[in-house]
Amino acid sequence: MLTKLRPFIMKFIASLAQHIDVDPNNITLIGLALSFFVIIFASIESLKIMVPIMIAFSSIADMLDGAVARAKNRVTIWGGVLDSFCDRIEEFNYLLSLMILGVDSLLLYFVMLISFLISYLRVLGEKLGVKVEGVGILERGERVILILISSLVIVVSESYGVTIAKIVLLTMAFLGIITVIQRLYHIFKALSKS
Repeated sequence: MLTKLRPFIMKFIASLAQHIDVDPNNITLIGLALSFFVIIFASIESLKIMVPIMIAFSSIADMLDGAVARAKNRVTIWGGVLDSFCDRIEEFNYLLSLMILGVDSLLLYFVMLISFLISYLRVLGEKLGVKVEGVGILERGERVILILISSLVIVVSESYGVTIAKIVLLTMAFLGIITVIQRLYHIFKALSKS
């Protein structure tokens, strides 16, 4: 879904990236490091307010690395591998922080499994020559936004935060299942034509 807005978002990010003279791989690693701080802050009661802030900063770093690489003509195959590798760890760390904040671990297991399947189907499809980016209603951008919302409601509302977060994550799991089906069907249809 956010793929449709990507040209507008990327135009802003690209203009910002022109002014950043840092190795894109270092930006990727900064985003990864920030995702570990998410877990640390979730574990400290007095600092849990920092969880959504760290998720936001980590996600911004994740958007900036590719934009800087393109703006500075530093796009490499290794950079793509490192970015994708770090994305998986970051998403795991975000979800782990929600478990520390009180969300049911079984629900988070399903959300994590579905999330990894969505990413895996993109990689598998592209390995087979099928473009999968933009297919499905719950890509990584949407998942991170829903996780960010979940963390925000938990730290803002002690009474209902976890309950609201569970509803958001159940919605995420449901949309994720639909996305897995959409991607499987897309790959099947593309392979049937070839």
